[in-house]
Amino acid sequence: MIDADPVLGNVIANYPSDRGRLLLPAVLITGIAAVLLNFTVATVEAWWGPVLTVILMALVVLVVGWRTLHFWNREVILYENGFTYREGARTVPFLYNEIMSIRQQGRRLAYFGGLIRRNTYRFTLTGLRGELMTLDNLYRRVDKMGAQIEARVYPILEPYLTERIAAGEKINFSNSLRVSAAGLHEKGRDLTWDALAGYRIASSQLLLLAHPDQTVWLSLPLSEVDNLPLFVKLIKTRAQS
Repeated sequence: MIDADPVLGNVIANYPSDRGRLLLPAVLITGIAAVLLNFTVATVEAWWGPVLTVILMALVVLVVGWRTLHFWNREVILYENGFTYREGARTVPFLYNEIMSIRQQGRRLAYFGGLIRRNTYRFTLTGLRGELMTLDNLYRRVDKMGAQIEARVYPILEPYLTERIAAGEKINFSNSLRVSAAGLHEKGRDLTWDALAGYRIASSQLLLLAHPDQTVWLSLPLSEVDNLPLFVKLIKTRAQS
C-alpha cells in the first residue's frame, strides 16, 4: 500500500511499467540469436568458433538485458493534487497545476492481415519549467492513466489560459499555431475570430476553416496540437459567437 503524500495528497492509482511487454521481446530476441549462432558460428570447428559464439551471445544478452532493466522500474503514481514520475532510482513529483500542455496520440494497429489488433497510446506532457514526459504503452493501462491526468489538469489549465489570452498574450497550441484575443496566428498569417468558420477532423488532422466558403486555413496533425480538448472547446465557442 502506498502512503499519502503531505503535498500531493492521497493516492488515486499507480501505473507501473508493463514488465510482461518488456520480457517478451527480450526472450524472443535472445532465443532467435541463440538459434542463429548455434547453426552458424558455433558449427565452426576452429578454436575461435566456440569463443566467438560465447562473446556474441554475451553481447546480445547484455544489450537486451540493459534495455529491459532500463525500463523495468518505470512507474507513475497519481495523487489527488499531482503525480510522481519514476525513472529508475529517480522519482520526480509534479503538481497538476505545473503541467502546461498535453499532447495525445492514439493508433489502432493490425498485424497478420487484421488477425491481431492492438491500440497504442502516447501522451506527451510538458511541465512548467519545460520538462518533457512521455507516457505510452510501456505503462499498464496508459489510456486510463492519460484520461485521469487530463481530467485533473484541464480544469486548472483552462481558466489559466483563458486569463492569459484575455490579458493580451498569445498562447501556443502547437509548435507554430498561437491563439490571442484577436484570433489565430500561424507563421505570420492571421485569422480573426470573425473570419473563423469552425473546424473539422478528418484523417487524424484538425482542419481550421475560414469564411466565406469554409476553405481550409490550416491543417494540423491531431498529435501535434497542445491541449486538444481545450483548443476544440475554444474554437467551438468562438465560431458560435
